[in-house]
Amino acid sequence: WMSTTAAQAEEAASQARAAAAAFEAALAASVPPPVIAANRMQVSQLQATNVLGQNTPLIAQFEAQYGEYWAQDAAAMYSYAGQSASASKVTPFQKAPQVTNPSGQVAQSAAVSTATANSTSTNTTKALQSLAQPASSSTTATKAAT
Repeated sequence: WMSTTAAQAEEAASQARAAAAAFEAALAASVPPPVIAANRMQVSQLQATNVLGQNTPLIAQFEAQYGEYWAQDAAAMYSYAGQSASASKVTPFQKAPQVTNPSGQVAQSAAVSTATANSTSTNTTKALQSLAQPASSSTTATKAAT
């Protein structure tokens, strides 16, 4: 069981590394958000100053570039989805075999109960004896006084 579990753990670690590599590849292939934000900001500024249509060719150029960003990011995410899906298929670990004797637990419980009963019996006897001694001492003292 331990050898099988160790092999499964190695496989899981390998798949985790593959998933991490897929993530890193997708991150590297994606257009960084600040680049996209700069593109959108540039389009907004050009549209704000496009009173006579003089910025229309630049706006179209930035919009086309934004469309390419979308295509690049979508391709990166589809690739990541495929790679991470195959990397996430982990074989479930097997349950550990029972290595203890189930009747041993019952025997242990019985032994503890017996020991507790014996201890309680002994302690009760001692307590009764100690209670009886002061009573006999006071009885002796009362007889001596009379």
